[in-house]
Amino acid sequence: MATIQWFPGHMSKARRQVQENLKFVDFVTILVDARLPLSSQNPMLTKIVGDKPKLLILNKADLADPAMTKEWRQYFESQGIQTLAINSKEQVTVKVVTDAAKKLMADKIARQRERGIKIETLRTMIIGIPNAGKSTLMNRLAGKKIAVVGNKPGVTKGQQWAQNQ
Repeated sequence: MATIQWFPGHMSKARRQVQENLKFVDFVTILVDARLPLSSQNPMLTKIVGDKPKLLILNKADLADPAMTKEWRQYFESQGIQTLAINSKEQVTVKVVTDAAKKLMADKIARQRERGIKIETLRTMIIGIPNAGKSTLMNRLAGKKIAVVGNKPGVTKGQQWAQNQ
């Protein structure tokens, strides 16, 4: 009798790519839907990230209940995960995310500065389930359209490298 393949190949590929590329980034940005932050996480990817610094972004916060979003932020912060709530379609997102990244990496930046190394660029990996808003966030941070955005899952297939303007 043949073995049933229950783990789709694209998930295995994504897991492998995350593992391979972790060494190239300073921290990981986990993007979830603010309306259902636990259900819109992929625990497998979060586990792979391990001890790498994490920035959890509750995206689409404008569509979520503000009181619940505040509670979720407090919950994740109590777990030691820096969290912010945004709407990645808004221009202010760039400053909010950039400031949060600098805060998250402040110790590393200070250590490098003491060694005479100036960190000009922080590198992050943005991970999340389909339709969490990863491409929209990338476009916003890059200041131009670098990723195709669509109202259905799977429009962007694969990894992309981009630079924040």
